[in-house]
This record gives sequence, structure tokens and C-alpha cells, in this order.
Amino acid sequence: MSEGTVSTITQHFRPEEAAFIQQASDWIRQSEDEYRAILTRFLNPREQYMLTTLVNRSSGLMVKYDGGYAGAESQRAIITPDIFPVAQADFELSLLTIDYPTKYTTLQHASILGALMHAGIKRAVVGDILSDGQAWQVLVDARMVAFIQQNVTTIGRTKIRWTICPRDARIVMQDDWVEAFGLLPSLRLDAVVATTFAIPRSLAKTLITQQQVRLNWATQEKPDHTVAIGDLISVRKYGRVKLTVLDGLSKKDKIKVLYHIIRR
Repeated sequence: MSEGTVSTITQHFRPEEAAFIQQASDWIRQSEDEYRAILTRFLNPREQYMLTTLVNRSSGLMVKYDGGYAGAESQRAIITPDIFPVAQADFELSLLTIDYPTKYTTLQHASILGALMHAGIKRAVVGDILSDGQAWQVLVDARMVAFIQQNVTTIGRTKIRWTICPRDARIVMQDDWVEAFGLLPSLRLDAVVATTFAIPRSLAKTLITQQQVRLNWATQEKPDHTVAIGDLISVRKYGRVKLTVLDGLSKKDKIKVLYHIIRR
């Protein structure tokens, strides 16, 4: 993929996505030049979309994804010449179950991720964190299993052990998204956060400027950033929200919107 092509494609995405577009283009170029499969880190859904868009512009290549189960949010990609077969084992994924004293303590998503990051493990090698409310599992780069088992032995003050499990022993999580209706004064990020989470606009703006809000898995610090249908907004300690339908204007010229939300 030429530099000119990369520059042209970058214009179709947001400025803050330029670094990933360049990285994905480098992966594609490497697969083309060396005529081999390239295995990526875990990618969020927005990155998966961008990578697929780029690969589709390259004749003779294809991209396959796997995050450990159908519908996984974080998935690894394999970019490869389209005549090469891709097997499940090629994605180098492992499913780890956290063994801990469930009768005496509880774990949380943030504390698990924090323990992994504190041990020096990069977010890029950790996939989805799964729970049914009590049991917890983590999908990881298979090459990191031994390191995790040896170096992450506590989460908070709780002693834990990691057990490798087959994929078919995965925890089946419930869909916690709730559909709701709202009236937005605008599609500014601070307006969307304030309306959907029922908090003051000033607080929404503060959360954004203090880097507590992520848009499509990337920190967004501009309160006036325009939100589009399908964008995923994550607000630390509040939850997640995604606009699904814009339905015209109300009598007071507010935007009628349907959205899906998970509150914490």
C-alpha cells in the first residue's frame, strides 16, 4: 500500500485515528511484501472496521478475526494472502479462569484489568474480560499466559490463581444493554453524556476534559466533539452508551434519539 494511498484513506477517518491507519497500513504492506500472514494485537471494533476497510483495498489479501468466541468485542486479526488457510490456533489465544475465594470476596472488571496493567502487561495483549457476576475469565495472548500466572497472584488484597480453560468452557455473559429515548440539545459529546446519564452538563464537560470519557475506545478530551450514530461512548464510573436512531426534532427543536445504555 503506497504512502499516497494511506494519505487518501486517512482523510476518510478522524484525525485521531491517523496513527492506527498508519500501523494497519504497515501490517498490510508487510503481508504483501513478505507474502505471509501477519497476526495483530487485540483490536477494538472500531479498529477492526478500519483494518477491514484497508485490507479490502488490497488485491489478493484477506483479514480474519477471532476474539475467543462469537461476538467478542476485542479480537485479534490475521492479515494474509487470500489463498492461505487460517486455523483457529493461528490466533494464539488462551482463555484463563481466575480462581479466588468467591465466598469471601468479589472481583470487578476494573480491578482485574488494573492488576494486569500494574504487572506491566500491555492492554494490547488482553482481550475481553468475562463474568457471570461471580466467576471471571480473561482472554489473552497465549504467549503471555506463563507471565500472567507467575506475576499476577493478587487482585487488590485477594489471592488468586489462573487456570487455562478450553474455549467451550467460556462464561456466557448476559446482554445488559437497555434501550432508552432522549431529547438532545445537540450532538456534542458533552450534551450526549449529560442527557443519557442524567448528569449536569458542567459535570459531563469536566469528565471529558479530565480524560474520563472514551469515544470508540479512544480518550476524547473535546467536549464539542460531534457524536455520530453507532459511536460507543464509555464514561468511567458511569457506564456506556451508544446512539442507535435519530428521529427528527421535537417541538422545541431538540434531537429525538434512541440509544442503548449500560449503567454502572
